[in-house]
Amino acid sequence: MNSAELSFTADCTLGSLLIVLWLVRREDLYALLWGGGQILLGLATLGWLLLPTGHVLLQTALLLCFTMGVAGYWFGTRHFCGLPLEWRAGGAVLGLLTAALYALGVYQPAASSTGKFILLGLVLLWCAVQIGRGDRAYRLLALLLLLRALVNFSGPVILWLEHSPALIFTLGFVFKTASSLGLIHAALRESQALLRATIDGQGNGFVIRNESGIILTANNKFAQLIGQPNAHALVGRNISEIASGRSTAKAHEWFMRVTAPGAPIPLISNDEYIVRNGQRLPVELISSPCSIRGQTSVLTQIIDISQRKQQEQALWQAANFDPVSGLLNRLALHHHLDKALKLSGQSSSACSVLLIDLDHFRRINDTLGHSVGDELLRLVGQRLRKLAGSEDILARFGGDEFVIVSSQLDLTAAQEAASRLAQRILDDLRDPFELPPFRVAMSASIGIALSPGHGTDPENLLRAADSAMYAAKDGGRGRLKVFEEAFNTLARDALLIDEALQHAIARNEFHLVYQPIVEARSRKLSKVEALIRWSTPSLGFVGPDRFIPIAEESGLIVEIGCWVLQEATRQARSWADEAAGPICVSVNVSAAQLVDPDFLLLLREFLARSGAAPDELEIELTERVLIDEADTVIRVIDAVNAMGIGVSLDDFGTGYSSLSYLTRFHLQTLKIDRAFVNGIEHSERNLALVRAIIAMGHSLGMKIVAEGVETEEQARMLTELGCEYLQGYLISRPVPAAEIRR
Repeated sequence: MNSAELSFTADCTLGSLLIVLWLVRREDLYALLWGGGQILLGLATLGWLLLPTGHVLLQTALLLCFTMGVAGYWFGTRHFCGLPLEWRAGGAVLGLLTAALYALGVYQPAASSTGKFILLGLVLLWCAVQIGRGDRAYRLLALLLLLRALVNFSGPVILWLEHSPALIFTLGFVFKTASSLGLIHAALRESQALLRATIDGQGNGFVIRNESGIILTANNKFAQLIGQPNAHALVGRNISEIASGRSTAKAHEWFMRVTAPGAPIPLISNDEYIVRNGQRLPVELISSPCSIRGQTSVLTQIIDISQRKQQEQALWQAANFDPVSGLLNRLALHHHLDKALKLSGQSSSACSVLLIDLDHFRRINDTLGHSVGDELLRLVGQRLRKLAGSEDILARFGGDEFVIVSSQLDLTAAQEAASRLAQRILDDLRDPFELPPFRVAMSASIGIALSPGHGTDPENLLRAADSAMYAAKDGGRGRLKVFEEAFNTLARDALLIDEALQHAIARNEFHLVYQPIVEARSRKLSKVEALIRWSTPSLGFVGPDRFIPIAEESGLIVEIGCWVLQEATRQARSWADEAAGPICVSVNVSAAQLVDPDFLLLLREFLARSGAAPDELEIELTERVLIDEADTVIRVIDAVNAMGIGVSLDDFGTGYSSLSYLTRFHLQTLKIDRAFVNGIEHSERNLALVRAIIAMGHSLGMKIVAEGVETEEQARMLTELGCEYLQGYLISRPVPAAEIRR
């Protein structure tokens, strides 16, 4: 095979490789143009050397091959460099070049050969300049094209000096082969670069590994995720070196799961990768099998889900933990309690539930603010955590309620253990909490329920603890109670009463009775205390001691209190219209009613609607009302006094009995509780207390009413002590309005 045939064979081989690359990736049009151009140039060159020159059509065809080959290089380079192809303009130039070369071939055959060398050299030089301006990786290719152009420029000179094309073929073959290989490399590199850019541009990591776990390829995003300098640093490493806790055996097991017949495509799973600083990166893996050189591998997309995990953790935290105390919340408590009860059931052990309710916590929020209240709840949670066992469940149940669950307790000693813990909590809470600038001491009411005796599921056990806690409150607060079945009866009764109270006013089930209050010396009727009574077809008679606390808890006390005020003012006006003259009606007002923004407005409205005079009505408050709502009460009492309505303090001596708050409120009347009046004729202590209360009241300019007077001896002694008014069974039991005059 001579040099011309060898050169043509090389042209066809290298050009075909470029065309194959185009067939693999059709968008790489430059590979087709370069490959086709290379083959056409080789064909034209071989034809001119071996075929007869006198055949016009054949020479014309070879000339077209040459110009089209040159055009292939020109158009291919424009496409490779991202320049517009300009097919029409290129076609016109191609036609002109072909015509010019043809004319030279006819009239100046020698000049025609020189023109071909120079034309190809100019195109190759232009290609070298354009490619050299781009990626630095293509500088070598540009240099080879430049050398090839120089060979073409020097071709006519070499032919003139040596009259032999052998040197030209040799040099041309070397640089043509080298530049063609460079073009193949450029096409491959561009294809790979485009693929890598596409993969990197997804924003996620990609890795391909074989059955042995060896990383065959990876992208820079994956390297960046795990803190490696670049993707090349990962190639050849085993995936088990990167995946947290995944041994080679586990990595192979995962590979077989992905590539198993019938496996879902893609297979989505979660894992953790070890980053360069030793930390763990949570990732989501989206994997699919692929074939590389006949061997099954796995292509995996790696997504950083650390932010998603943080969001999930935040959502889980919010769903399971109380933001104020940091303890478990009600929802999480139910879940943990359910598990504890199941374990206790399986091991034949007991579970205890302590429901801890802080006494009078509302005062903290109302007087010191909610931020101080939240800080107090947090400090209470800290103390409870120290008191509870390491295996105990501690939760904030809601508001000012906490729950401690102890499990795996001995059945015979569970109640004693729970009671000891509850007592430690009561003792500990009495130590003041430091809330600068305040020091706050707290008490709590604790209800205790035990499984399996009081319930075997969370709902029943918590309900039992709640009933016991309310029993502790009813017993005086600051104490503990273990659940008894009787508490359930009380709780069921409370539900029935609450339901019936919703409709009591609409069904006209309330009525008032009145207990006379007389002047101590003359026994003349001076005023009466209005007392509410309730009878319902479903429950019968329900005493105030049963339904008033329930009404206060449900908020119905405001509506009921308004009804009492309206009825009392109507009755006061009715008595005033009688010949015997007016009677002042004293009405008990609750704390919730007193702080109602509409209270004063409604009070004026009831007086106006009934026609009653302000001095025919008196408001009775308890000591608890004065303490719980001190600032509001001062404003309301002043407004009530300004209206001409009297205000009295009921049950004095049974609550806080602080002289300091008595001086803050403008009260007209002080009522001594029956507990002090009872037995004054036999008890020097009671007598001394009553004497002191009367003296204190008089010193503050108040009139004194003694409640619970049952004997003439008590009435005589109270009158001698200076008490202005008497009230009790000695005078009269509470009676309907029609019997008051009698």
